[in-house]
Amino acid sequence: MKIIPRWLIKAFFNKWYRIKPPETVSYWKRGDSARAKIVYDHEGSMKMQIEGEKYLYPGFPRGYILQGVLAGLKHKIKNAVFNDIFAEMQKHMHESLPPEKMCPFAKELWRVFEVMEEAEVVPDMKARIRLIKQVVCFFLQEDDAYRFRAQWALEHLDLKKCFLTKADKYYFRGKYFKVDHDKFDY
Repeated sequence: MKIIPRWLIKAFFNKWYRIKPPETVSYWKRGDSARAKIVYDHEGSMKMQIEGEKYLYPGFPRGYILQGVLAGLKHKIKNAVFNDIFAEMQKHMHESLPPEKMCPFAKELWRVFEVMEEAEVVPDMKARIRLIKQVVCFFLQEDDAYRFRAQWALEHLDLKKCFLTKADKYYFRGKYFKVDHDKFDY
């Protein structure tokens, strides 16, 4: 059986995208905010039922965490990662291995981060993903004890729980990320 060329698949989905674009969040079209109700799914996970949206939102991303005491801690952590570590990495990047010489696990993570960086829309987020890629791959390449632990942990993941659901993709499209970049040219 002959495999359909990738360009033909993309051409089809690009035409389809013009006719019927993938569904995405719409609450931002109606105003700056939307009412939401907390619900729990059959596994006990917290979700939000946002007024006017098709799917339940996984998690509870707003409220007391982003506006409360923990907001300052979250801000400090993000600044430490994206400013302090970036400055240190820039000083010493010439000492790290190039991706093509990394161990298979670090090389594969590098490749996945490259795909992720390409799918980002906002330049600031592209830079953050690039930094995360450099830090994570450097760390896992140079510290084999943590690399082996990370590989062991990944072996034990239930991958069915890791894949994006339709609801996840629905909300992810609203986060300026090309979640369907393998099917559409944005």
